[in-house]
Amino acid sequence: MAARDSKAAESTPGYFRARVAGVEQISPSLIRVHFDGPGLAGFPSTGVPDESIRLYFPRDGEVEPPPMTVRDGVLGHHDDDDARECRTYTVRHWQQERLSIDFVTHGDGVASLWAAAARVGDMLGIWGVRSWYAPPADTAWQLLVADLPGLPALMRALERLEEGERAHAIVEVAHADDRVDVVTKGDVTIDWRVAGNGRASSELADAVRAYALPDGPGYAWFAGEAAAGREIRKHLRNTCAMPVGRMSIIGYWRADKEQWLERYAPLEDRLLVEYDELVSSGVDETAAEIHWDEMLERAGL
Repeated sequence: MAARDSKAAESTPGYFRARVAGVEQISPSLIRVHFDGPGLAGFPSTGVPDESIRLYFPRDGEVEPPPMTVRDGVLGHHDDDDARECRTYTVRHWQQERLSIDFVTHGDGVASLWAAAARVGDMLGIWGVRSWYAPPADTAWQLLVADLPGLPALMRALERLEEGERAHAIVEVAHADDRVDVVTKGDVTIDWRVAGNGRASSELADAVRAYALPDGPGYAWFAGEAAAGREIRKHLRNTCAMPVGRMSIIGYWRADKEQWLERYAPLEDRLLVEYDELVSSGVDETAAEIHWDEMLERAGL
């Protein structure tokens, strides 16, 4: 989430070293990288479907990023010469000290380029665990929506459904062959769309508006491009009257990131003060995320 990570509720379990154990191309747009190594032995997986971690990448010529250090109670790369670029990614699988992450390969970002060239033995740094997916206990159905960056978390959520649990998924991929199979005990329908993902106009908001929400208490979760998420959030809140506590709308990326950051920079201090006041009032994490996006929209962002 651009410009908000510093305000997110995170655990700080430490800094983990991860070694590439295998690489597989699972679709035209997705590369799955498997990690192992003794550095992952203490990784504190929460098991929540959209748990995410920060990945730190080595520079050209480095075997791995340098370790982080604690200074004034803060874990990080405190020397500008040591600081490394990081990106937030969803855990696709975690089992017996083996971690798998799916990377979207189109684009020229640091993570995509690294994954495309990854080889067994390469090393990454990992820090932090956080998540958003939290259906209330009385949830009778779920609406799960994602584009390619959100697809790993969505698939993990479907895989964990139990018999009798209902979910409708709307997924936007770049190529028809990006559609992947899911094994689940739940009662699941999937609406696949080949659109969006920085290659074409998104159809996600229109697909959500066209979907008739089932009767009974539900839960909606979105992970993908921020503008599409905003349209979905507004529809669920304003048209469907869905309570804030029954939705998690997370903008994983922005199609207009550079221009957005330019507009955001002069407003950042004021917005973060307003957000801190909101959190201090006792609003929970899920509701705070929704209100944060509404604050951004009122500010013209």
